[in-house]
Amino acid sequence: MGLSIPQVARFPAPPWLGPGATIRLVSPSRTTFPDPQTYADTPVYELLCAAANGHAGIDLRLIRSILARGDAAVADLLRFGLEDRSGDRVDLEEDLIAMLRTLKPPQALDYYLKCIRMEPRDVPDDLVQSVLPFGETAVGPLIALYRDLDEEDSSDVAFLLANLGVRDPRILETLLERLDYDADDGAFCLGQYGDPAAKPALEKLLSELSEEESELSREIRFAIGQLEGGREHEPVDSEVPDIDDMYPDEAPPPFEVLTDAEVLEMLASDAPGNRLAAAECFRNREVTAQAHGLLFDRAKSDPVATVRGACWEALADSEDKTVRAAMKQVVGDAAADVEERCGALVGLCNATNEPAVSKRMREFYADPSTRAKAMEAMWRSFDRQFSDFFPKHLDDADPEVRRQAVWGTGYMGLGSEAVRLKQKFDDEDLRSDALFAYSLCVPAEISRGRIVGVFRKIEKAAGELTPGEAELVKIALDQRLAMHGLDPVFAEEDDGEEMEEEESAPPPEKPATPGRNDPCPCGSGKKYKKCHGA
Repeated sequence: MGLSIPQVARFPAPPWLGPGATIRLVSPSRTTFPDPQTYADTPVYELLCAAANGHAGIDLRLIRSILARGDAAVADLLRFGLEDRSGDRVDLEEDLIAMLRTLKPPQALDYYLKCIRMEPRDVPDDLVQSVLPFGETAVGPLIALYRDLDEEDSSDVAFLLANLGVRDPRILETLLERLDYDADDGAFCLGQYGDPAAKPALEKLLSELSEEESELSREIRFAIGQLEGGREHEPVDSEVPDIDDMYPDEAPPPFEVLTDAEVLEMLASDAPGNRLAAAECFRNREVTAQAHGLLFDRAKSDPVATVRGACWEALADSEDKTVRAAMKQVVGDAAADVEERCGALVGLCNATNEPAVSKRMREFYADPSTRAKAMEAMWRSFDRQFSDFFPKHLDDADPEVRRQAVWGTGYMGLGSEAVRLKQKFDDEDLRSDALFAYSLCVPAEISRGRIVGVFRKIEKAAGELTPGEAELVKIALDQRLAMHGLDPVFAEEDDGEEMEEEESAPPPEKPATPGRNDPCPCGSGKKYKKCHGA
């Protein structure tokens, strides 16, 4: 689990922005896209396989449907976890641990030990908290694992043994061996274990140390102090993880791991939710000829208005006159569903040079119920005629209007409003959006050599960044470089000498933002709207 970029699905994103699941790109054995509406009736093992293949988003709908089955889910959870999962596209280890910690089955120890064996040098906290409550039951298996591992790899296993809350001569023997191999680590573990029987060995080692080993002496004295303090050793009762805080209510599949054929299969699904998610993913995915045909068909005929609207949005780059005419017809049809009309309006974002389209955007903007979608269409157009629409809504009472105002301020490059975006860093609901937009427009010299300094400036302004937030800022800065016709810095490792040379060179003159139909300054030969303006 775990998202390297928080809540990406909540807002429009640059093309390469995706969820932060650990990905292994392999071909799936089969394609199955379960309908979230039928999760409760789908076998747990099938749900897990679907999530591991990227065919289901990892959200509360999925997790709750599994946990609701209680002990009946355990066999499938362990079957899945104990199999060879090296071919999975999405790593579910953290999710399995969270579910097993919630259900607390005694059989889960085998899976936890498997996880430790795979990464013994860096056992995560959730795995430690999963194993410790097993107490005496875990002693033998952990000691066996300790013996199987190299001494260098076994430090975390020694820590687990020391903190099980169990007095056992086998544990003491193992930790004394640890002391012989790594005095610092062994002393720490013996202090944690708290058995006074370890005191003679620690005192003997202390007497043999030279004056130059003062730091190790302090560690040993501290451990001896712990033994003399008579530390109580009680079994650990691990807290159940708060699932509601760990997962979003809804999350789409990680589309970046799916093939085009799989996405199209999902778009053709009987489940409206799957069709909607697939259509929305084409905002950030190349629309092939095959996809174009299916999206257009769905836009015209899908029984669900939100799906039709998402399909129109996905066709924004279409130059097919029939598609453009259909969009205009939908936008102008007052009897059509508002979701579909709004989607078609966003789909027309590249046609604001047509007075009729620009007029429609202003009409939709004037209606509070459609204002947010109109503003999205405006900033997606990159058309400067709409620049003044965004600053006045940065503090709008409507949260979605406010969000679109933030994005519009960023993409229109309104550096004069950067201070107001910075104020949004304290808003939990808008922080990610504001960070991205601020990175796009904060006044700064833009060159590859200076962009790392800009990142540090943003980092200082935002306070401590989470790994996901740091990645989000870097993506925004790379996109900003691309809009100036420069290669990215953060998306690939750069040669240090090259960066140093660029730092000393005078900054290039800032080019004017190209028109949507002008050649992209990156030299690709594509139109700007289909390249770095996307």
